Amino acid sequence: MDDLTLLRKFEPVIRFTEGEFFFPCAVDEYLRGCSLWMRDSKGIERQILTADELSAEALAHFKEVPAGHTLYLRFVENPLDPLEYQRWLLRPDMPTFRAPGRLTRVGLLSRILDSFFSLSLLIRGTVPGGTAAAAQIKYEQIRQRDLRNVYYGRVIREGGYIVLHYLFFYVMNNWRSGFYGINDHEADWEQIFVYLSEGPGGEPVPRWVAFASHDFWGDDLRRRWDDPELHKVDQNHPVVYAGAGSHASYFLPGEYLMSIEPAFLRPLRNGLVFLRKIWAEQLKQGSVDRVDDEVTALLSVPFIDYARGDGLSLGPEQTGGWTPILLTESMDWVEHYRGLWGLDTKDSFGGERAPAGPKFKRDGSVRTAWYDPLGWAGLDKVAPPGQAHGHLKQHIEALTCERTTLEEAIDQKREAVRRLALEVEALRATDYLDHLYQTQQEQLRATQNELQQCYTRYAQVTETRLASQSFLAKLERGSARDDPQAHLRHKRQPEPPVGSQARIAELWAALSSGLLLLAFTMLLVFAPTSWFVWTVLVGLLFAAIDATIRGRLANFLLNLTIILAVITGLILIKDFWWLVLIGGLFALVILMIVENMRELWLGAKGG
Repeated sequence: MDDLTLLRKFEPVIRFTEGEFFFPCAVDEYLRGCSLWMRDSKGIERQILTADELSAEALAHFKEVPAGHTLYLRFVENPLDPLEYQRWLLRPDMPTFRAPGRLTRVGLLSRILDSFFSLSLLIRGTVPGGTAAAAQIKYEQIRQRDLRNVYYGRVIREGGYIVLHYLFFYVMNNWRSGFYGINDHEADWEQIFVYLSEGPGGEPVPRWVAFASHDFWGDDLRRRWDDPELHKVDQNHPVVYAGAGSHASYFLPGEYLMSIEPAFLRPLRNGLVFLRKIWAEQLKQGSVDRVDDEVTALLSVPFIDYARGDGLSLGPEQTGGWTPILLTESMDWVEHYRGLWGLDTKDSFGGERAPAGPKFKRDGSVRTAWYDPLGWAGLDKVAPPGQAHGHLKQHIEALTCERTTLEEAIDQKREAVRRLALEVEALRATDYLDHLYQTQQEQLRATQNELQQCYTRYAQVTETRLASQSFLAKLERGSARDDPQAHLRHKRQPEPPVGSQARIAELWAALSSGLLLLAFTMLLVFAPTSWFVWTVLVGLLFAAIDATIRGRLANFLLNLTIILAVITGLILIKDFWWLVLIGGLFALVILMIVENMRELWLGAKGG
């Protein structure tokens, strides 16, 4: 089966969210609408090629970027001005998008951090306002010339797998301006993989899929083909739910809570994790397993990635079909161009900068997913089902050989230990051979240690061999892969629906962070002498209101009670430390006497 036929047989279905503007397209028309720019080490920008001069063939000539320079494309030359932007928003065919509950899903502190994140856009390098709107207008012009829904594909054969690599190009990521997300940037490359191996009849059979999804990596990127959470069309086509504006890939439809953790808060986060674990372990408040997630959510800037799947659907048996383009080494624009595929905003956080191409990262190095698609998804350690039996049998044979070798080594070491023990006994009785006695004593200890290590390794090999034989039997019965999600460590799930009080919660979420900061400022002005006390009281009041609206008042009151009890205990210890010390020593003495008397009584009874 040739590469293109393989790609078509298992090509994905992508389901978008209602309100999405940009869909996978070919790069040719995009490049014809771009200009090419170079920024030198001093920040001076100059145009290299105009839109009339640029094409895929022309782009391929730019194989190297000088040190300290940045090479980038520019799709939108002139963003819409504020008046044009408002007209664009109010046009009759503007898709509607309803996004309730983004800030209602997180606590008060996270909402305050979200406000500061929004303010940071004023000083960061960001995509200019109106750029997404201008990009959408240009994209519609592209669609008039080229209606194809395109994916780029390549096929890699390595490690017993046939890897189908699907890449999707979007002219714009408008997650921030269109869907209240983290960033906007010109151009967007997304990718998924389907991993095949040889089936019983020799035909390629799908085993795994892996979707690129924000900050996930390794094992968490992939799902087994028989995973019930992997939706499929006609049993051969995996379904991808694309994030609105971000185009990130998800296995299930829904709304996904994302977060950015500010670096300067990491020491505070580590301290809170430590205290929260004590809280959970000693006071039994919550689960230890969720401590990291809970604290991270508390100190993170929240965003929602809307992957509802209720909009346009592309792929086999869908509203629109695919036009595949096979990537080959003769496509020099893929193989050689290491610059960015859109505007370089110089954003220090990186989120608003355009991405590099399908092969390269922004720094010009090759993407791991390109040169090692198995390792990228954690599959380099997973043998294809057809090869697993052979690998395991070879391993069992190797363990059997090692076990035999260890048995022989144990016999030899045991004999050596016994000889050395006799020598030491003989030398111990001879006063004038004390130096030789000490030397042989050390040798005896060393040999005994080697013997013990042989026994330890023998036990390990024996247990591993038994476990491998048991697992081989399961493989032969076909029952070894019962849990398709056993490899997952962090499973991303959509958020539950917003409750019936969504309107009130949304209003409170929109107002609370600003009102709280305003209240703190007013206290600083009008109550400077007692500012700290009033700050605590106002903070508790806002936290109580927030917990009530979010339906967590009982949990808030319980935690507050425990915190107050701990604080009260610390105050009492501080003021009456000598009484606490005496009481503790008295209790310790009583405990020691009781334990000693108990041991004495039990000994006498036994005698």
